[in-house]
Amino acid sequence: MIEFQTSNSLCFYLIPFCKEQILKLLTPFRAAILMAVAAVSLTGCQLSSSELPAISDSGTKNSGHVVWHDLITPNLAQSQAFYASVFGWQFQAVNDSYTLASLDGKLIAGMAELDNKQNASHWLSLISSKDIAGVSEKTIKAGGKVLVSSTEIKGRGTIAVLEDPQGAVFSLINTVNGDPETHQTDNSWVWQEVWSDNPEQSKAFYQSLGNYSAQSKPLNNGNYSYLALNGKPAIGFVKKPDAEIGNTWVNYIKVADIDATLLKVTSAGGIVLMAPSDKVRSGSVAIIRDPAGAGIVIQEQM
Repeated sequence: MIEFQTSNSLCFYLIPFCKEQILKLLTPFRAAILMAVAAVSLTGCQLSSSELPAISDSGTKNSGHVVWHDLITPNLAQSQAFYASVFGWQFQAVNDSYTLASLDGKLIAGMAELDNKQNASHWLSLISSKDIAGVSEKTIKAGGKVLVSSTEIKGRGTIAVLEDPQGAVFSLINTVNGDPETHQTDNSWVWQEVWSDNPEQSKAFYQSLGNYSAQSKPLNNGNYSYLALNGKPAIGFVKKPDAEIGNTWVNYIKVADIDATLLKVTSAGGIVLMAPSDKVRSGSVAIIRDPAGAGIVIQEQM
C-alpha cells in the first residue's frame, strides 16, 4: 500500500475548497446507485444460471478489505475506451453485457452494462467476506438493507449488495479461488472512503461487521478516521461536504503524473471536477468523472 497519509489527506480539504465540484460529482450518485443496484439485481439473476471467470486463483482470502470493483455503466464500449485511454487497462469480454479489465496481465475490475436509456454510472466496491449471510443479518439489525441477497455465480463465488444504515451502497464477495493480491501500482486502485453525514456512526457500523480496529490520525487541526484490519488500513471515513448529496463510497486510483493523466481524461471525454491545488495535498489529487458519469479520485504519490 502507498504511504497511508497520502491517501487520506484529501478529505479535509475538499469541503472548503471544492463544494460545487463535489456536488457535481455526487448529486447524480443517488440515481446512479439505484440504477446500479437494479442492474446488479438483474445481472445477478442472469449470472446465477451462468458462469463468470474467477477474479483470482491466489487461494487466499483478504477478508474485510475491498478486493474488487465493478463499474455499472450505460455504455460499455464508451467506458472501456475511456479507461483504456486514461489508465492503460485492457479488456476481455465475458458476454455482451460484462467485461473484465486487467492491468499488466492482472485482473483489476469488471464492467457491467445497464440499459442505455439510464444515464447513470457508478463504481461498486466489493468487500471480501467469508460470511455474507452473517454480515447481511448484522446490516439489517443495524438499520441497513439487503438490496441484492446472496447470489452464487458459478466460477466467481457468492455476491451480495447491501446498503449501510446511512445509505451508502457496498457489495460483498466470497470468491471461489481466492482474492486478488494487492498490487498498488500506477493506474490501479489504492484507497477507498465512505463519505457520510456522520462518519463516526458509519465507522462504528463497518467496525461491527468484522474484526476491525478503529484508528485515527491527526490531520490539519482535525483527525482522519479509518478502520484497520490485521495492521492494514482498510476503509476511511469522511464527512460529506453537503447535506444534499447522498452518502457514498469513493474510490482512489494511483497515477504517476496527475497533470498528464488529466490531459488524458479530457481528451477521452471525461470531466475534471476538481483540478489539483497546492492547498490540497500539494497538488497531488484530483477528482474526475468518466464520460458515463462515474466519479473517482486520482492521486499521484509525492
